Amino acid sequence: MSIESLGQLESRLQNLIDKLELSRMEVEDLRSANSRLEEENTQLKQELSAWGDRVSALLGKLDVVSEEETNQEEEAVA
Repeated sequence: MSIESLGQLESRLQNLIDKLELSRMEVEDLRSANSRLEEENTQLKQELSAWGDRVSALLGKLDVVSEEETNQEEEAVA
């Protein structure tokens, strides 16, 4: 193998090593971003659940008021 061939091989190997290191850094960045997104998703699910509970409570109050009005109307007619 000539010195020129060894030089080319070394250059190619160095390029591969550089690309591998960049890929590793990208993977780490993506893992970090994924972790942040998972945390945000969990928080948003909790907020959605809380809002659902509040809406259900309000609908329950509306049902009570509606039933009371219906009962009052029935008593007024009778």
